[in-house]
Amino acid sequence: MSNSQNAIIKKLSIEGFGEDESLMELGGNITTLLGLDYFEGIFEPITEIKCVFSTIEGALSNAQLRGTELVSLLVEHPTGELEIDGWVLTSFRQLETESTVNTFMITCNPPDVIANEKERVTKRYDPKGKSSSHVENILKNNIRTELDFDIEDTVNSDGFFGNYWRPYRAIYWLARRALSKSMSNEGGGTDRAGFLFWMTKSGYKFKSIDTIMSEAKDAEDDIPTFTQNEVVDSEIDEEFNLYNALFEHESNVITNMQQSVYGENTKYINIFSLFPDSEVVTKSKVNTKQESLGDVPAEELEHGFEINEKPTVHNRILYVPGTMQMEGKMDSFDDYNPLKVRTQAKMRYESLLSQSLRCTVPYNLVLEAGDVIEADLIQTAEGTDSWLSGYYIIKDLRHSIQITNQGVKCYTHLRLVRDAPGKKD
Repeated sequence: MSNSQNAIIKKLSIEGFGEDESLMELGGNITTLLGLDYFEGIFEPITEIKCVFSTIEGALSNAQLRGTELVSLLVEHPTGELEIDGWVLTSFRQLETESTVNTFMITCNPPDVIANEKERVTKRYDPKGKSSSHVENILKNNIRTELDFDIEDTVNSDGFFGNYWRPYRAIYWLARRALSKSMSNEGGGTDRAGFLFWMTKSGYKFKSIDTIMSEAKDAEDDIPTFTQNEVVDSEIDEEFNLYNALFEHESNVITNMQQSVYGENTKYINIFSLFPDSEVVTKSKVNTKQESLGDVPAEELEHGFEINEKPTVHNRILYVPGTMQMEGKMDSFDDYNPLKVRTQAKMRYESLLSQSLRCTVPYNLVLEAGDVIEADLIQTAEGTDSWLSGYYIIKDLRHSIQITNQGVKCYTHLRLVRDAPGKKD
């Protein structure tokens, strides 16, 4: 059973530099925990915790916080545990000072965040090596991560010079040029662009949007279903209730046309030779090989004007040879064209964000960014809304615990996205 009042914070401590004892600890000089928020998202390679607490001591004068202290935390809940050990205190500030109590907020992140700022990618990465292999290499040798990682195998090889990039930037550079090795229903994988790189409490993920969707379809019996409810009752089993559903933005055709949703014509120009290389990609060319979380056929999403047939964005981009490998190979496919892939990836990112739903569910530590869930939304006076309901990817989430005069309130706030409407049967 899960409801909005049953999370227990078992531990919160801040340790100094080589100190045997904690500088601050829950139950000691941390007298009251007022709020705890844990964040993760598919467009962010870091997770984060923000904590608000009160103390009778001065965190700045008595504990003498200066940043990079180590934070440990344990939250127990029927859905699981949220446990961190040795995270880095990256920021802190005093919110309020009174004669009897001080209130502070601290922010902490995994140690990998510090490593990303300290380290630089400097070597040459072999153009014959797979993009996925380069990602694993950077995580192991530059970040030196101790976290687990789930890296999808890519079909294309790709190479580059490090250029003193931060490790995360280098991985994002690869993500925009990577192609999935998995096949579409039509048997072609060359249009499965659009990789995501992110971190959850279980480790790093490097996956394509299409693979996330196809894996969800294969495991549809295990996808949790959350049903919209207008009444919050913490006395009953409310684990799969969904509250406060709100779509974040309107559908704006002009904005979509300006953001490459329907097509793009990009010319990359060698800064030395000034020779342009052009690649045209339109939505009608690629959507037949992409997965979709909605059940509305592509032909039913056509518009009155032929905006899917002609690129609406025209770009001219200069590049320096060496920082942008212009050729490569793919196993069992045509020659790899990074110009086309970058354009396809941009369109894929935009299409994923075409429907964005904010909602709240009871505190649920099983959920992670990148998971697929089913949302059953209400249609006024008609039951379930078959157009808006269906599968969504969790774009980002916030596990939130707030201590108020009315007691403990714990919820998970979600931002859900998908590329097409319709509820799959």
